[in-house]
Amino acid sequence: MDPLHITEFASERYFEKLKRLNESNENAAASSSSPAATTTTVPAEPPLLEGPTFTLPLGRQRSLDNDTAPLALRPSEQKKRSLGHDLTALRTQRRPTFSGSFGSLRSKVTVIHKAPLITGHHEDILAEDPTTPHIFALQNLLLALPNELQAQVIAPLPIHTILTLRLVSKSFHTLITLNEASIARYHASHKIPAYALRLYPLPDPTAINLHYLCCIWHRLHVATKLSTMISAQATKEIFLRTTEAQRLEFEPQHRRMRQRLVPLIFALFHFFETYRDLHVRHLANGGIPIRLQPYTLNPIECQVMAMYDDRTLLKVHQVFPLVMSSFSRRLRPPSYAGTLERSIKGYLKDRPADEVYSTIVSIGGLRQAQRFWETKGYNSRRAAVDMWYGFVTRSPVEAPPKSKMSIITSLGRKKLNPAVDAATSETAAGHNSTSCNEWFCVKPACRNGRRRHSTDNLVFHSSLSAGPPMSPLSREQLRLVLPDLPQLSNIWCHTAEALILERKIVERAQDIKRTHQVLLELIRDDGTDGLDDWNAGNT
Repeated sequence: MDPLHITEFASERYFEKLKRLNESNENAAASSSSPAATTTTVPAEPPLLEGPTFTLPLGRQRSLDNDTAPLALRPSEQKKRSLGHDLTALRTQRRPTFSGSFGSLRSKVTVIHKAPLITGHHEDILAEDPTTPHIFALQNLLLALPNELQAQVIAPLPIHTILTLRLVSKSFHTLITLNEASIARYHASHKIPAYALRLYPLPDPTAINLHYLCCIWHRLHVATKLSTMISAQATKEIFLRTTEAQRLEFEPQHRRMRQRLVPLIFALFHFFETYRDLHVRHLANGGIPIRLQPYTLNPIECQVMAMYDDRTLLKVHQVFPLVMSSFSRRLRPPSYAGTLERSIKGYLKDRPADEVYSTIVSIGGLRQAQRFWETKGYNSRRAAVDMWYGFVTRSPVEAPPKSKMSIITSLGRKKLNPAVDAATSETAAGHNSTSCNEWFCVKPACRNGRRRHSTDNLVFHSSLSAGPPMSPLSREQLRLVLPDLPQLSNIWCHTAEALILERKIVERAQDIKRTHQVLLELIRDDGTDGLDDWNAGNT
């Protein structure tokens, strides 16, 4: 069989060869294990990225397993069946009920045999003894437990459930705040994945709190969302899987690509976060700006990349062009649209300048890139980029260029203001601080709302009041950092390639995999050179 690189990438023949290659690997593995198959049972393959991970509150991913999902049993039902209490048949029995204004007879699925509720049990007790106190709510029953039992009940919950529980009442907020040390230590030892601990080691046990956990969860959330969006874009525009049948056939490769991108994008989040912190600290201490230093390799980038082992540096360097090109593709109009089509559809702006991209990833980080990516519609996305960049630099938003088809585009379409000042853009957008869900939003209305809180209120002065990773910079810090930002083409690539060759991770620069080779490695199911074990922390 011809090697894959001879065939055109992402063509039909390419996928046929890839499918035959995977089948041959599976047959070879089956033949090698056939002698032992008569005496022993072959264990099932472990899922990708096996290991402790946070439960992220993301939407349901597109999967081929959705058709079989209703057949799966919930843990409670499995427990009932294991104890011999299978009530599935009883749940589907029907009985006639009278309802409606005319008393029509209809069938309704009801649960006949139902376990008695706590409130029903207490109602029976009250019928016998009316002097019994009215403590029936589950909240009161939980709060009546000893402090140690309360912590053991709450600690195994997912981190986003614990954060939501803080909003239920002041009693629950106080309960979680007083026990956050034990809750945080439980999650730190059971839920944080290995690749996150490599970049963010556990602090002193006395310093582990909800803020440390939420920062890790925040970074994982951003990495998971970006990996999902990059995988979807690559599936549609690079692998050309456009029809529903093609997407269903490509689903296993799509899932592997999404899961394998999460640790790599998580490492990129760490790079931009650490680089910005070191850069701001260097300039605040009176250091010489980077743009005025005669260097060959960026000294701050070298300091950050010294934290990475050889394999992390190589893997992240190989996937960096894919991440940046995907984000750049999201902020420019469709390449298939010509001049007439762009004028009719209102694609009046080209891609942002390179300094805008550099400011987004260096000042806002991958979280800001994710916000722009999730904005629907190209015009809305470009307007959001211009508004944010104008707010950071305090410069007016640039006016869209005049088009030759401006007479046609002005018919039946509302004209945009040529320039919107950054200070008034928030009012024009109708930003409301009471309905904003952003953690430490950068808009002035949200900042003023945080200042109005009382200094002696425990609700607003817990460990989470320190803010998220890469929180907004002050105006003075922006004044120092903005003139010293690196060019987009100089971010990461030059320094990383030089360090890879200096450490002798590869012998030649040609041995570093290009984008098409990285994509093949992300979708293959033959082990990918131990990538899954490395992500899970087993190597």
